[in-house]
Amino acid sequence: MSDRPVEVWRLPEEDVRAGRRALTWTVGPGGELAVLVVPEQYAAPAGSWPYARLPFDGEVVVRGPQGEWRVPLAGVGVPPDLLALLPGGRVLLAGRRAEESADGWERNGLVFGPDGSPARELQLGDDVQALTTDRDGRIWLAFGDEGNYGDNPLARCGLLGLDTAGRIVWRPDFRELGDEPLEGLAAATEGRRTWLAWYGERSHLTGIDPAEGEPVVMRLPARQPVGFAIAGDRAVFLQPGGELLRCERESRKGWREVRRERVGGLGELDRERAYGRDGVLWFRSGNGWYRVGV
Repeated sequence: MSDRPVEVWRLPEEDVRAGRRALTWTVGPGGELAVLVVPEQYAAPAGSWPYARLPFDGEVVVRGPQGEWRVPLAGVGVPPDLLALLPGGRVLLAGRRAEESADGWERNGLVFGPDGSPARELQLGDDVQALTTDRDGRIWLAFGDEGNYGDNPLARCGLLGLDTAGRIVWRPDFRELGDEPLEGLAAATEGRRTWLAWYGERSHLTGIDPAEGEPVVMRLPARQPVGFAIAGDRAVFLQPGGELLRCERESRKGWREVRRERVGGLGELDRERAYGRDGVLWFRSGNGWYRVGV
């Protein structure tokens, strides 16, 4: 994989001319880029929340090793804040926030089958800041301060792993983390391990492999990265200003900066999300999606 950004996909001109907008996006465990595209009539004004007027119609464009396909969605009532791919061609859409009512917590996650039909509703906690899925279909989340210090029992874990039925498969022991999460930042996977970036008093990386027991706990070399990717002793972190921070593992607990370089000239950077998959960092700039190796 090139250590310079390479364009992977661009919203087709016919979609742009037809007034279709690309909203949220993700990268699946197998390196599949997925982008939620909606007609302009459903897209909310830039900078507003939620990103789409509910309910909305759209489609998830998936570009993977086997080619490109689209998953049609109709009448979606979940805010499309976060997108993820699950095994079997399934798609997960999630809203960051969830309200509590007399009937319990709002289900802010919706799983769609490969044909776009709704398959399962999930409660994913409140104030979700980072979400990714692994090759076994687990859902990994990191929450913001309103979740960490709110009333939702899932979000108060700070960091969390769920299965596709919404059952907890991993939650942290704060004594192992050495700090208490305040704000989730980003997520990446490396083989069977999931990495969650977050900060409390300091910035941290937590690597979880449920088969290994205790998580790997490391200092984060960037205070609030948009996203990152890790492969063994090398890593790259994307800064909100468009810098790529390249690092080497200095010890079991930290990283040493090797060099910095600017993404530059690719369009306006998506500062809300970037995804790391097995040493490859994916990010959006303008109407193009790019990847760069560690």
